[in-house]
Amino acid sequence: MRPHALLCLLLASPLLSPVARGAEVNGYVESRTQYTRSRVDGVLPTSGQPEVQQLFEFNGQLRHEYQPGGVVSADLSLFLSMAGRYRSLNAEQQEVGVRPTEEAAAQPIASINELFLQHEFAPAFNVLAGKKRLIWGAGLAYNPTDLLNPLKDPTDPTFQRAGAWMVRLEVPLEKYAFTLLASPAVTEQVSGLPRSILTYPSWDKRDDELHYLIAARAYALVLDADVNLMLFHSNLYRNAFEDKTQLGFSFSRYFFTDYELHVEALVGSGSPRLYAAPDCVASPEAALGCAERGADFLVPRRIDEGRIRPQLLAGTRYMFSDESMVSLEYLYQADGLKKAEAQDYLNGLSLLRAGEQFGLDPSRIGFGGADPGLPQKFSFEPITRHYAFLSFQKPKIRDDFTFSVVLVSSLQDLSGLVSPSLAWSAKEWLTLTLSAFVPYAGPRSLAAKRPGTGEAVSEFSLLPLQYRGLFQARIFY
Repeated sequence: MRPHALLCLLLASPLLSPVARGAEVNGYVESRTQYTRSRVDGVLPTSGQPEVQQLFEFNGQLRHEYQPGGVVSADLSLFLSMAGRYRSLNAEQQEVGVRPTEEAAAQPIASINELFLQHEFAPAFNVLAGKKRLIWGAGLAYNPTDLLNPLKDPTDPTFQRAGAWMVRLEVPLEKYAFTLLASPAVTEQVSGLPRSILTYPSWDKRDDELHYLIAARAYALVLDADVNLMLFHSNLYRNAFEDKTQLGFSFSRYFFTDYELHVEALVGSGSPRLYAAPDCVASPEAALGCAERGADFLVPRRIDEGRIRPQLLAGTRYMFSDESMVSLEYLYQADGLKKAEAQDYLNGLSLLRAGEQFGLDPSRIGFGGADPGLPQKFSFEPITRHYAFLSFQKPKIRDDFTFSVVLVSSLQDLSGLVSPSLAWSAKEWLTLTLSAFVPYAGPRSLAAKRPGTGEAVSEFSLLPLQYRGLFQARIFY
């Protein structure tokens, strides 16, 4: 099955034609200039990571209400990029410039962030078809129950707007809401545009399975608290779970006017998380053998486990009288790597990096992971068990400036990343932003040790960057 029929129907609809009246059209053009100092002597390869990158985004957003309760909406982006200065180590362990592979080279990307039609058949019943970003959980930096969308950037949670293809039925009532949706997975895409959904195409038939997620949600407003109960059933949807059912829960409420408390949890057996494959990390020879066979160095070995492994996020937010906000969240993952498993993980990555000396290109090795999605300022996927997210935002500094700082920390080895940013609303139509991303290591006693050298490597020391600086200029229209 392909998404082109739905895509063409929406784009060719007379509702989107020039004769349509009352349509809201806006968007922005953004320039993002980025410098990343690569950690060339780190564990992860840097040959596919440009140190200098210039990204342009052209975004258009349209919303048209063709009748009361009937809406067509689109959020589309085109990314053009230029990149250079790819760095790595040669056989003598000296830093050198390298030529990027075709996969790593900067290429244009088109993104259908959202594109949907929503029709209200009755005040208490509506249907949505298309692509939409939909989050039921209350978490700010991370959402355990978000099985639909690309991962958030915890340093800028609202940055990611891309959603998922779905058909959604909803019954919204005054204090209750009931939702049922079905979402087919995108199995093939080119430059950000889907080529095939639900099944693999005939020219790339990796399996004969249907890749989908079905979800149901019941919402209630109980004593001023927002409560969501969720049920998910999926098959090979963005991970290796087959015919898997999971339960979700979300709670959010304000206390004493300004203090908000929220809890979000996902409960299910087994885990699709990737762990080091023992046959590939036992020795350098084993690693080379796996590379030659195209085997994954990381595998979901707990995929069929019967043990319940929940994910839980709890947090609070406080709004000051000047509209400043502070947020603190804690994330627990029962399937996260323990210290010994983190050491195996590091061993595997170290062996893979050592293969570069034998002409192996690590960027071409299968890690068993998913498509990373759209260009992100910072990509984060938690791999251990305990995390903290702390953020502070101060708006209206001299009316036009907003300062924010975000701390993401692994509580297992006390490593983390600090990301400060300063935004200036120079005009109503122009915003300029400076931001930085600086990872830091935890205590040596809590870190895993690199094979051969004994070098301490914390979780955030695995990042293939020493620091990153970024300047954004966004023009709204």
